[in-house]
Amino acid sequence: MFKKSLLILLFFVVFKNAYSSENLILEGNFFPEGIAISRNGDIYVGSLKHNKIVKFKKKNSNHQDFIEANTNGLMSVIGILSDDRNKILWACSSSPGVSNYPKGDNVVSLKAFDLNNGSLLNSYQFPNGGFCNDITIDSNDNIYATDSFNPRILRLNKSSSRLEVWYENEAFKGEGFNLNGITFIDGKIYTVKMNSGELFRINVGINGKPEKFAKIDLQRSLNAPDGVKAIDKNNLLVVENRSEGTWKGALTKINLKDNSLNILKDNLDTPTTVAIKGNSAWVLQAQFDHLFGDKKDISPDPFEIVKVQVKPSFLTSFKKLLNFLK
Repeated sequence: MFKKSLLILLFFVVFKNAYSSENLILEGNFFPEGIAISRNGDIYVGSLKHNKIVKFKKKNSNHQDFIEANTNGLMSVIGILSDDRNKILWACSSSPGVSNYPKGDNVVSLKAFDLNNGSLLNSYQFPNGGFCNDITIDSNDNIYATDSFNPRILRLNKSSSRLEVWYENEAFKGEGFNLNGITFIDGKIYTVKMNSGELFRINVGINGKPEKFAKIDLQRSLNAPDGVKAIDKNNLLVVENRSEGTWKGALTKINLKDNSLNILKDNLDTPTTVAIKGNSAWVLQAQFDHLFGDKKDISPDPFEIVKVQVKPSFLTSFKKLLNFLK
């Protein structure tokens, strides 16, 4: 009886301090593209339209500017990544032609900001141009970025402080946007090709060099895949940006054991990227039909960041534990 009472007390303490079940909201013409969650629970969101990054502090539905617009040579913010070990917020700065940033020294680049105060730590130019799209980090703190306009994955050389081509493949070529989301898990890099709906895997060798490239044969082609995140070594989350002929997309789980797909949340309004914290994921709805599609002359609705459960909740696990103790 004492054990059960203690567990009930623990449940209420954890539940009280958990994230709110409510979704997060961004007003105005923000058009979010990238999202990241730090270890302490702060949520960062980048704007495609306003070349800035905002921050939702943990358990707070209000946001504040973290990286102000028109600063640090920042163009449209695409993928972002929270590097908690090194206290860095990484951001892809690229130009899809929709952001009114000041002209001048702006170049396609990977930028490093202080995770605590937002100060610019460094900016790494993409060699020979391109389009910095998404970012991941491996177990040795190496940073990788996809290039949507060139068939390559870049990696930051720590000793020279330059981005270098880590892996290049003809399979990454295509019309429009090619490589998009990228993630690292269990010694492997996974990346998606947006215009063909393909998922690729590249093993990272002991020396850090790419090995054993493979295209993964899924149950079906992905629908304009965008952001990718690893749930665990056997499961990935992928944002399907939109289905054919519509601006509606989905958050889908890929089981890497049997390559099956399971839609966790559908009917999302042009979802782009996703971030995971604990048992839940937050997926952006970008409403790009108001930016690139047939609704360009219509103001978008408030942008909603949707919370989706991707693992058994604490409540579910708690109930199972109570049943076990009966």
